[in-house]
Amino acid sequence: MATKTKRRRAGKALIGLIMAGGVLCAAAYGLNPMLKEYFPASVESAVSTVATAAPEEELGTVDEPAAAPVTTATPEPVLEETAFQGWDTAVLDAFCAQQPSGFSVYAQDLETGEIYTYNDEIEYYPASTLKAAYALWLCEQAEQGVLDMEGTVNNLFSFGRLEGGKLDAYDGCATIPAWDVMYAMITVSDNDAMDMLVSTWPGSEETGFCDFLNELGFHAPYSCTMTLEDGIQGIMNVQDAGLLMQALYDYFETGTGTALQLMDCFLDAEHTALYIPEGVEAAKKYGSWDYAFHDFTIVYAEHPYILCCMTDQGDQNVDFPPAVVEAMQELGQLIYEQESA
Repeated sequence: MATKTKRRRAGKALIGLIMAGGVLCAAAYGLNPMLKEYFPASVESAVSTVATAAPEEELGTVDEPAAAPVTTATPEPVLEETAFQGWDTAVLDAFCAQQPSGFSVYAQDLETGEIYTYNDEIEYYPASTLKAAYALWLCEQAEQGVLDMEGTVNNLFSFGRLEGGKLDAYDGCATIPAWDVMYAMITVSDNDAMDMLVSTWPGSEETGFCDFLNELGFHAPYSCTMTLEDGIQGIMNVQDAGLLMQALYDYFETGTGTALQLMDCFLDAEHTALYIPEGVEAAKKYGSWDYAFHDFTIVYAEHPYILCCMTDQGDQNVDFPPAVVEAMQELGQLIYEQESA
């Protein structure tokens, strides 16, 4: 886990550098005319006067040579960045076009903000990927004091139901620590764990979960719910997936105790669908059901990026359909090779 500590400390160092950079930028105001547009005219006039005023003549004295003109620095030209110059979109388009029609991709370079999408408006049943949004919502609610993730939730199942799973140690117990239940729901997408959490904290319009999705920017937020009665409901597209993973990334970067606990859940996810290079950490969540097989990930490579793939190639009786997993592996390799080039 040394890599996590290194990254988190690096994040704090980066904050310090940004603050120092702010001081330098402020000091540079007088040297860069482009900054003046952000300040009132009176301030601009004052700066201009200081830079160009000639010495006053003294009455009754001999004329002195005129002061030499002040040379001002010519501002460096601002170069327009071309859209998405980091990845070969033609290669990605050609690969995606070879896949069945229900194949959507969202990729985002987290350093440049550049985004690539393919079939981004196709709608899918989210399956268990919605658990990622629900987990983020719970943690933000906990940080606001609305609920207590340090407490317990009720075990809804009789003795023997939890044997052999992540929650095996709690089989037959009346209550289970909420964080252990969360860990099982994310790392192995345990549906029993999900039922325990939603029985305590339903994800619905009434409880504010749909409003939360709306704030994230989901295109159909009020279709998405997670309750004990109805399970997972809703529709998503791959743009929603990208917004969700960006929100998770930003939340992890806050570095709070709750955020880091949640991050560990996603980093420990045990599935393999999208390609993750050996030795590189990734926070990920998959979903699998009839006509829905998806995988979302944040890849903490040297140049970190988000990659989400949603398809209609799922089967509720096959958690990881071989053909679509093979396609996701190839997609992930294409993205990583271009990112690391």
